[in-house]
Amino acid sequence: MNDSAMIAEIDLEIVNALQINPRADWSRVADALGLSGPTVARRWNALAGQGQAWITPSPGQRYLSAGWSAFIHLSSTPDRSEELLEQLCAEPAFATVSLVTGSHDIFMDCFASSHRELIDIVTGSFPRLPGITHREVVFVTNLYRQASEWRSGTLEPARARQVSAEPLPEQAGYSPDRLDAALLAELANDGRASWADLGAACGVSPQTARRRVERFLAAGYISLRCDTATSAQQGLREVTLVLNVPAHFVDDVGRYFAALPNCRLSAQVLGAQNLVVTLWVRDYLEVQTYERELAERAPGSAVISRQAVVRTYKRLGHVLDESGRSRQVIPLPLWRDDSGR
Repeated sequence: MNDSAMIAEIDLEIVNALQINPRADWSRVADALGLSGPTVARRWNALAGQGQAWITPSPGQRYLSAGWSAFIHLSSTPDRSEELLEQLCAEPAFATVSLVTGSHDIFMDCFASSHRELIDIVTGSFPRLPGITHREVVFVTNLYRQASEWRSGTLEPARARQVSAEPLPEQAGYSPDRLDAALLAELANDGRASWADLGAACGVSPQTARRRVERFLAAGYISLRCDTATSAQQGLREVTLVLNVPAHFVDDVGRYFAALPNCRLSAQVLGAQNLVVTLWVRDYLEVQTYERELAERAPGSAVISRQAVVRTYKRLGHVLDESGRSRQVIPLPLWRDDSGR
């Protein structure tokens, strides 16, 4: 497979199957696609080996009850931008780092295991970074939709249903511990690592590894998501709208955007703005349609900024090359060993 070429249709179908069910048995994916299990495994391993696709832990719908998150906008001097981007990518807490159009140069998200740690990051990290001329930080207060819920739609609905995961038994909230943090770090390197490999890496049995992973997935603290290089994104362009919506409309608007098939993120935030929405579109003109709908649904809403991604340098802990392929993994501090919880 030529890793500079567009991904073959069958590989796009495998990717879509793993977006739906990231740890599905190869036999299950193979049955849905009319292939053999070894063929599916071989093709996925080729994609992963080339950095074309990967599976990694992602914050779940209940993550904010166990951890903290913020969005950060930065502006920098042009002569230091590359140096700055390199250093931002090296910081584990900065999950996704993108160069964007608009009033700021860089848009990124940040994760921490406690409020104190998040404050330490946003107050202590930036004085030592080069070329920053402006910084704006907003805390995430509610998640309506996350990128782990986005689907490419390559598979026909019947095939998609064949690979869908059975819901795990609902899990009550609990305090994540060191073993959970260690398992997450291993899953960051390979989200499809076997239970035996996960257990061996963390010093527990395969059964314990599976029970713990399924516990934090069922609790909603963490999800697993399948991401891809640019070649698998089929011409989609990433746009983020930063909005200020009247308080009595914000939940309805957040849920409206979350229900759109091309919505990657819909989050309520605390700042001069109160809603951040990321959409993947084929034409930038589509954004005007959503803005018109916003004006009808929530009169008095204002678009604070519109940002088109020029290049993503890091996505959820994976440092990317110019083609968007994963070249290095820096596990996120979703939970720290010493989080105190």
